[in-house]
Amino acid sequence: MYEKIKEVEVDTIVAISRGGLVVSRILSDFLNKPISSITITSYENLDKVKEPFIDETPSKLFKHESILIVDEVSDTGKTFERATNYFKNFPVKHIYTAAPYIKPKTQFTPNFWVKKLDAWIVFPYEVRETAEAFQKIFIDSEKTQQKLTEVGLASWETEQFIKAQ
Repeated sequence: MYEKIKEVEVDTIVAISRGGLVVSRILSDFLNKPISSITITSYENLDKVKEPFIDETPSKLFKHESILIVDEVSDTGKTFERATNYFKNFPVKHIYTAAPYIKPKTQFTPNFWVKKLDAWIVFPYEVRETAEAFQKIFIDSEKTQQKLTEVGLASWETEQFIKAQ
C-alpha cells in the first residue's frame, strides 16, 4: 500500500480511531507525515450501529492540505463515507483514503487497499474486546473459547480475557 501512496502528495494522515491508529502510525513512519485523528463509532459489542457517528474531531482545518484518511478495513464503507463527507466541509486540497483490507460488500472502495477478505478479522490489538463480545454472545466459556479459536486466536490469548461462569 505504501508503494502506491508514496506516489501522491499527502500532507497529513487522518486516522479513524481506533482501528486506523495502528495502520496510520506505520504509514506515518514510511511517509514521514504527521497524524491527526477522528473518532467514528461503527460497532457496539460486535454489532454494527445503523449509521456511524463522529465522537471526536480534529481541531486542525487542514487548509490547502491533502489528507489521507486511514482505517484498518472498509467493511461496508459507511465509516469512510462519514469521514470523507465530514472533511469535504474543510478547505482541504485533496482527500485520499486507505485501508489494508476491504470486504466484498463495501459500498466505498478506498483509493489505496491491499487485500479483499470475506471473513471476520480479529487484529492483534483487539483481542480483549473481541473476547468480551464473544463472551456476551455465547455465554458459555467453553463455547466462547472454541469460537475465538475458530477466528484464529490462540488459547493463551483468550484465556486472559474469558471470564469463568
